[in-house]
Amino acid sequence: MIRMESARIARCSYRAVTVMIALSEHSKYVDICNEICLRFKELKVGSYELTYSLPEHPTCLLQSDMDMHLMLMCLSMLKISFVDILVKDLVSSNNEDGDHTTSNQAASNHESSNHSASNHKASNHSASNHAVSNQEASNLSASNHVASSSCMVENSAIDENEHLDNSRLHESIAYLSEGWKEYINHEGQKFVGGVIEFRNKLRKYAVGMGFRFVYQSNDKSRVIADCFKKKSDGCKWRVYASLCQANGFFYIRTLNNVHTCMGVGREKKSKMITSKMISSIVVDKIREKPSIKPIDIVKDFKQNYGLEISYYNAWYAKELAKSEVHGDESLSYSQLVWYRDALVSTNPGSSCVVECDPKTSRFRRLFVCYGACIEGFQWCRPLLFIDETFLKSKYKGQLIGATGKNGNQGFFPFAFAIVDSENKENWSWFFENLAKVLTPQGRTITFVSDHNKDVIEAVSNIFPTSHHAFCLNHLKEKLGSKYPPTNGKLFRDGIVERFMKCAHAPTEAAFEFNMRNLKEEGGAPVQTFLDNLPKENWSSAHFKGNRYGEMCKNASESFHSWILELCALPICQMLEGIRIKLMVMVSERSREAGQWCSVLCPEMEKTLSEMLTVGQHWNASRSSTSVFEVHAEVSVMVDLVNHFCSCHDWQIKGFPCAHALVAVQKNSGCMYDYIDDYFKLSYYRRSYATLISPIPDTKDMMHEGSEDVILPPLIKKGRPRTKTIKSVGKVPRAITCSRCGAVARHNKKTCTAKF
Repeated sequence: MIRMESARIARCSYRAVTVMIALSEHSKYVDICNEICLRFKELKVGSYELTYSLPEHPTCLLQSDMDMHLMLMCLSMLKISFVDILVKDLVSSNNEDGDHTTSNQAASNHESSNHSASNHKASNHSASNHAVSNQEASNLSASNHVASSSCMVENSAIDENEHLDNSRLHESIAYLSEGWKEYINHEGQKFVGGVIEFRNKLRKYAVGMGFRFVYQSNDKSRVIADCFKKKSDGCKWRVYASLCQANGFFYIRTLNNVHTCMGVGREKKSKMITSKMISSIVVDKIREKPSIKPIDIVKDFKQNYGLEISYYNAWYAKELAKSEVHGDESLSYSQLVWYRDALVSTNPGSSCVVECDPKTSRFRRLFVCYGACIEGFQWCRPLLFIDETFLKSKYKGQLIGATGKNGNQGFFPFAFAIVDSENKENWSWFFENLAKVLTPQGRTITFVSDHNKDVIEAVSNIFPTSHHAFCLNHLKEKLGSKYPPTNGKLFRDGIVERFMKCAHAPTEAAFEFNMRNLKEEGGAPVQTFLDNLPKENWSSAHFKGNRYGEMCKNASESFHSWILELCALPICQMLEGIRIKLMVMVSERSREAGQWCSVLCPEMEKTLSEMLTVGQHWNASRSSTSVFEVHAEVSVMVDLVNHFCSCHDWQIKGFPCAHALVAVQKNSGCMYDYIDDYFKLSYYRRSYATLISPIPDTKDMMHEGSEDVILPPLIKKGRPRTKTIKSVGKVPRAITCSRCGAVARHNKKTCTAKF
């Protein structure tokens, strides 16, 4: 019995027929050979050879149990469930063996003649023939016949033969398209898939054989095709196939499979290759990896099929395959009402809001926050990272995410929304829905986001008591863009470095000192940059809330990378994909946490150990019951009751610094008593105590009796944007015009200044 989790399927193709064979981790080479002979009656063991294909390796030999074991290992490592095995007759190999036999016989006869002419030479050649292979003996005898044992001629003969062997090796590469030549072969041939299968195989047959055809008749019940060169060269090739009404199969009725035209031969870039044909080939890859790029499809066809296709055909084929795998994207929107009700009913406490245009009923936006995430976030730090990313589906849009951080420094997906565009109204709507699920918790949340004016306004209006921090990476990019490339990279990096010192300065005095240096060095661009940048939102010394040392929105970027492949799916499939990933993550982290036995989460235990190592050679002197002076490189004051250290690291990060830990040890206290509960294992377990429940399949389940009909949003035709554009807060780089000297958004070609 083959276990499903370890099973692999081998698609064995011989001529025009493909059979499926189940493989397990214990399968042997003899097992697959016997199965092939059983399925293909005309084959016998030893009369064929097997090759299989892997990514970037289209022709891998399968000749032994070791090859079988390596193939199964590769499939497991690459997480591939299907493998294509090509069964080839050994006709060419037999011919080569015959050539070797003839060559060996000629070598033997020639050696006999040399022996009668010279016994000394014959004995030398006899010894040599016992030491080298038959092929080398043939080369030696040929060289003796031409140049009487000349070393130079002998070496050149061997080199030439090696070149021929290499050429034969390259010629033996079998592309996956070689089997297409057997797709059309005789009258009475049956096509179970009807006219669709016949058309597909007819086109592949034409590509494999290297000719073009035209349809004389092409409908659901009858197909007649002639060679493209019938009119010009009078070619007689013709096929006629029709539908059998009794079983719905297609049969070839008449076939003249002989071309009388000139120039029939396989082409790398055939005009018979269409996007629909490419789609039928890549549909399995789209099912396994929806985010595959068109350029990868182009490379795959070149490497594994020996065919050249255009980027456009690859892109459109991907869209067709996605439609076949996931269905019509427009229909996915009609399932949103049912999905909303199913999500709320199966996951109590969840919030799912769907809005559409009241006049046109077209989709506008959707908000999702699972009950498990709402419950679990109470045991995480009151910190949310806000970011957005573009969707890559047909109807585009954007996904806005609010992500937290758990006690083990991992990202904690909290809520997300899908909107038609990034604008002030949608940002306000997103934060309004966030407020509905966060307000009952009664905590003051710190938000971290880009410097975006719409986000700033929404946070200040909807969360007036919350604190808002700007992502430092975003500010660094924005500051660097203030200086043109003519200033040089070294200068710009120096300005950014001075700005970073201001941001990380622990005290207001240190901030002012670094700010003076920044303004002196940066000049007017720095002043312009700082005018609309309140220091309370980016400076550690002036920030009023607790950001736990988080200066960037890396957690939200991790979330978006985590769901990146799902962003190309239709909306309902994408929602289901995100739910399943969340469900698995919560379950796995809950199980892992049950196996931990420390007080803190593993990452924080590691940090604690590092801090203890740093301060193990420091001394501490008591000043009062809870106040100590720690003698490190410089002396600092630590107040254990108020969780204060004069280095300010404890206050900024919310985790005891090395100075504080030395003072705790001096006080004979328990270090864990001075660490925030958010970093402890007990809180981590509670954050994943509530699990996410499955939802019934949306393919067959529709919301009955609902009058709400949601249509997809209107879009512009063309390929969707796949790269995130700069947010509203990101100002384009200024250009200095070499004609008028102005710093603006034009150059000398577009300059309109009059002199």
